[in-house]
Amino acid sequence: MSIPLKSKAFPAALALLLLALGIPQTIDSILWFLTGDTPSQLGGGSPASPDQAEANAALLEKADAWTGDPPARMRAGILRLRLAPANGTVDQKQLQRAIDDLTDGLARDPANSLAWAALSQAQILAGNTGEAKDSLTTSLLLGEHEIGLSLWRCELGLQLWGSLDSDDRNLWNEQVRMAWDNQPRKLADLALSGNGAYMTPIRLALLSDRERLQAFDLAVGRQ
Repeated sequence: MSIPLKSKAFPAALALLLLALGIPQTIDSILWFLTGDTPSQLGGGSPASPDQAEANAALLEKADAWTGDPPARMRAGILRLRLAPANGTVDQKQLQRAIDDLTDGLARDPANSLAWAALSQAQILAGNTGEAKDSLTTSLLLGEHEIGLSLWRCELGLQLWGSLDSDDRNLWNEQVRMAWDNQPRKLADLALSGNGAYMTPIRLALLSDRERLQAFDLAVGRQ
């Protein structure tokens, strides 16, 4: 449910005040509230209010510029990443700003596995497969057991499947198992969305556990 613009005025003004006081973490929370975004939606589609998301990204960039807060810069990059696809095309300027924000933030706070996943998605959109693969691998190594990222990283791995080596695939397999244990219907939907290409990698990841594999096959109509 979107928030009327008038009701957004006070939180936005409060965010500016907190920005001046140097409290970027609180600003971050307010801006997520304003757009209805949550971390679990980071791999999702475009924000419901692109103009508001654009304004929030600019505020987060200012928060970093004024207070030196890399997570704020990375949040801005994630918002810009979600703004880049529009009407079946990719806004290359917005995409490059997303890559720049994410790269800048990670250079100063490199242990952020969520931002590495976002950078991987951005590099996929930019056609930079090698960089996208490296970013995904880094995300997996830094936070292998982050349940909230597992489904998103499953999708990224499927898009990069041909570039992953055996070690990468072993790490990715664990994401598939986590996603199945926590979001089985969404993983099944993901497998069905790939015109058959996604089914085999996901089944291979589940092959070591007969019970999981049987349940997955049932969910996708293979039994």
